[in-house]
Amino acid sequence: MSLLERTAVTPDAPELRAWTAAERELLDRAPLIRVAGVRDDATLRPFVLIGHVRVGPDELVRSLNGIGGTWYRGAVRTGRGEIDVDGRRIRVAFLPDAGREDEVDRALHARYGNDSGVRRMTSPRAREATLRVVPLV
Repeated sequence: MSLLERTAVTPDAPELRAWTAAERELLDRAPLIRVAGVRDDATLRPFVLIGHVRVGPDELVRSLNGIGGTWYRGAVRTGRGEIDVDGRRIRVAFLPDAGREDEVDRALHARYGNDSGVRRMTSPRAREATLRVVPLV
């Protein structure tokens, strides 16, 4: 069974909620966020600083190191974690997101330009490690 198949949160889970207007504004202002997955024993993994983009109503993140990235593996193992946006912590679910790779690439270029970091975030390796970040109740 793959890590994605073991994700503990499903897209129709009742504990998912929409982003509030205040959270959206905070995310829009923050060029980077910190993410951390929850371990099997319910403790929080270390936070990692990453870029993020919005595509439609969804917040999306990618692992520069692809599906082998440590933070990515931790995030998809339980499907739960936290993000820290300018000091505000929000409990979230990490859900696999496939099929919108080109849209995410365009959003990344629009937000961050075309430097080497963006080229890494839009590489085939990173594209396969795209997650939707959804707040939890």
